[in-house]
Amino acid sequence: MRTLTVVSVLAVSLAACQPADEAQAPADAPDAAQDAASAAADASNPADTVEAQVREGLWQTVMTADGNTVTSRACMSAATNPVPTSGQASAGDCEQSMARTGDGWTFSSRCALPTGGETRTEGTMTGDLQTAYRVEATTTTSGAPIAALNRTSEITTEATYQGACPEGWRPGDVEVAGMRMNLGDMQRQAEEMAGR
Repeated sequence: MRTLTVVSVLAVSLAACQPADEAQAPADAPDAAQDAASAAADASNPADTVEAQVREGLWQTVMTADGNTVTSRACMSAATNPVPTSGQASAGDCEQSMARTGDGWTFSSRCALPTGGETRTEGTMTGDLQTAYRVEATTTTSGAPIAALNRTSEITTEATYQGACPEGWRPGDVEVAGMRMNLGDMQRQAEEMAGR
């Protein structure tokens, strides 16, 4: 099973590691989803892996951030599993951790911003991961050179299983506001651009 250290689009509330110059207002949540997906990385210590797997198929999410709501659908597979399964990990300028609780998980991250400052995220994830789950997170950016980026956001994501992915959809496909994109394709493109 691939080990991810962030929650991707189904729990877009963990888009804390996005660069400061790409930070958007909550109404621009699709951009945050792209940034969260590109922040996924392999865990540095497989022994700390927290076993969890979201059911494969189509999931619908409703994310509310600072009073704005975005609904999306995503085709999930084992390779695109959104559950952060790393106990402790570092990816680039991010330190992330996750722990199992009695009814779910707690998670936290601290990510340095390339232009200065940092973003911290803390939250919980509950649910059976087969029919539904819920993510609640608080993200705080501080020390950024652009004052408007220094703020705290409360983000809630509700995800529900919808059945099999529609015909023509690939694992990693996400639809937001009628526009479909593939997170795997976007991550590969970001990695290619970073390697140039």
